[in-house]
Amino acid sequence: MSDAHAQGKNGGARLSINRLFSEEGSIYPYLYLVPHGIFFLGFVVYPIFKGLYVSLTDWDMFTNSGTFAGLENYKLLFNPETVQYVYYWQALGNTFTFVLLSVPLLIGVALGLAVLLSGKLPAKGIFRTIFFLPTALTVSVVAVIWRWLLNANHGYANYLLSKVGIKEIAWLTSQPWAWISITMATVWWTVGWNMVLLLNGINGIPEELYEASRIDGATSWQIFRYITVPCLRPVMLYVGITTVIASFNLFGQPQLMTGGGPTRSTLPVMLHIYGEAWGNYRMGTATAMAYVTGLFMLVVTLVQARFLSGRIEY
Repeated sequence: MSDAHAQGKNGGARLSINRLFSEEGSIYPYLYLVPHGIFFLGFVVYPIFKGLYVSLTDWDMFTNSGTFAGLENYKLLFNPETVQYVYYWQALGNTFTFVLLSVPLLIGVALGLAVLLSGKLPAKGIFRTIFFLPTALTVSVVAVIWRWLLNANHGYANYLLSKVGIKEIAWLTSQPWAWISITMATVWWTVGWNMVLLLNGINGIPEELYEASRIDGATSWQIFRYITVPCLRPVMLYVGITTVIASFNLFGQPQLMTGGGPTRSTLPVMLHIYGEAWGNYRMGTATAMAYVTGLFMLVVTLVQARFLSGRIEY
């Protein structure tokens, strides 16, 4: 009787396990998440903790190992007497400069284009394509195009200026023109993506709201201010956060257009971290810089979410 009881118990356990993994079982839906979970652990979770460990060591890239240094790499970034402090905070300040220059334009211009192209504009489909096409280009192509246009000696921009009697401008080798050049290239390259997102948001606003406002005698500006903008708040939150993050990750444009000059004034923090890691072979310090920068980005994102988040009810 004891053997039969044991066999029955084992059979019942196997049956319960089979039911858990069957299509009706509670575990079955989670099996679809296993491939994503493996990639998430391998390419997100592991690099985060491995990077944190590297930032606490004096890492040797050639032996792929390091000696534990505690918070020494972080202390270098907050000690005004170190080279790391001077160059890191200068690069971070350059990045904030670009964020302040580019983000309002990338959102404002995109919003203006979305409003125009959501109306009864002839051939608006063609214009949407024209404004979106540059996003298909790589940063190297964009940099080459704008370096040619803004070349101080034989660039097309200075050629046009000379035709109207304006002196040639050293677009890429003097300030503030170097930042203006990088910002123009970035807006031309990426504004189409934000335009499409905001255009979809505008198309999702109920037409009844616009019809009711027109019946009440609202002007175009009032409609835009009190209907379009508030109803776009969820989309604006997403566009604002992703645009700020993208601007913080500025890398290719200054690398290929100005080389970080003049006198490191357009060297962004990501390019500086890259040089610290692969030029000076100080991986521990570079990783510490990356984590401090990530903390700044997190704070800015939380502030944006605080001011732009909110539930919209139609």
